[in-house]
Amino acid sequence: MNIILLKLHKNRSLQKKKKKFRLLLDSAFAKADAFPKLCKRANLAHAVHDLKLSNQAEDEEIYQKAIQNNRFVLTINFKHFRKLVKKDLPGIIGIESQLSNEDIDKNPDDLIGKATKI
Repeated sequence: MNIILLKLHKNRSLQKKKKKFRLLLDSAFAKADAFPKLCKRANLAHAVHDLKLSNQAEDEEIYQKAIQNNRFVLTINFKHFRKLVKKDLPGIIGIESQLSNEDIDKNPDDLIGKATKI
């Protein structure tokens, strides 16, 4: 019995833990805990609540924080952020502004699956 338990424990340590996608919520979004399903699939941080940026922080400032923290920006302001994205740096995920928090959280794989670098 002890041998079996040791083998099971050893196999668990060999399994790689899947890395979560790192996202930075733009200041237009609610706190990260408003998206429980998305939190399970991604490592979420909020520009204002977690990174202590101002509510009126400029897009450039938010994107610089995303670069520093190696995070994609989740934003409704796609046009402005698109101009900021640089090659080989984190990108952005633009979503429609009329979506509710529940709609955004409904299927997190849709958001993460659409994440691309420009």
